[in-house]
Amino acid sequence: MSIINKITSIEQAVEVDETLKERSTHGSFELPIETYMDNCVIYHSLYTHWHEEMEIIYIEKGSGFARLNAETFRIKKGDLLFINCNVVHNIKTDVMNTLYYKSIVFHPNFLLGQAGDRFQERVVAPLMENRLGITPLITPADLHYGQICGLFTQIYNCYSLKEPYYYVLLKSLFYSLFYEMMTDNYIIPSTPEQTKNLLVIRDVLDYISQHYQEPLRAEELTARTNYSESYFMKIFKQYTGKTLISYINDYRLEQAKSLLLYTDNSVTEIALQVGFNSTSYFIKKFQEANHISPYKFKRASGEHSEWLEQSGL
Repeated sequence: MSIINKITSIEQAVEVDETLKERSTHGSFELPIETYMDNCVIYHSLYTHWHEEMEIIYIEKGSGFARLNAETFRIKKGDLLFINCNVVHNIKTDVMNTLYYKSIVFHPNFLLGQAGDRFQERVVAPLMENRLGITPLITPADLHYGQICGLFTQIYNCYSLKEPYYYVLLKSLFYSLFYEMMTDNYIIPSTPEQTKNLLVIRDVLDYISQHYQEPLRAEELTARTNYSESYFMKIFKQYTGKTLISYINDYRLEQAKSLLLYTDNSVTEIALQVGFNSTSYFIKKFQEANHISPYKFKRASGEHSEWLEQSGL
């Protein structure tokens, strides 16, 4: 498989719209769930995104870091990562110990009952509205890990095999999983401040993704939040792991990669298209981020070079 096709397949897995919301449809309207097997061989980092569905990731091998909202976690073989609805997240592998993982992505509304149902009112709706939070990382050393990991495996296999009447068993397994998570206090209320900060950061990320081609100033973005600039800068770094300037530059560089790969535009044209007003500064930042100049990246991608195959770009 060529590097172009490989990159395309990875991009489809995390393709986002102009608001960083993932475009992919997971499952069907009747049963909004899907299972995946993936890795970080091509792209060492899965870029910041969010989706309305919940996601559970099991690390099969490798190690790296996961960032969910304002927290960063070290992840390794055997760990379970729980990503709640609408949570801003990204994953980065250790280059020398590439992450391989299985995941279940599902919309909790398929567990809804009739109006007034207690599970709907006390669990599903609060989770979807981020009024309840989920412990993001459960490791083999944590309480009842075996039961929770076993339920993940049963859900994954049940959906993957789709044996007769699997959808009946599937719902019961999800109910068992949520019961285990709640009785072990892995699902707890979120604070109003956490909910407010998440909405603020998502709004700013949405704005950046829609206006990255234009000049972006800290004062302009701060004005959208009703926070002081110093507090906004603080929570922005907490939620993204980067300063505002670093995040904007990195986002522009990611957009530039696609243009370098899939268009005939010159490096100067691409630099301007993604929001850099200096070609030399664009080249410098691209080189720092990717350890190759944009000229060589464009030429190598066109030739399907062995270097690009192995680099994770």
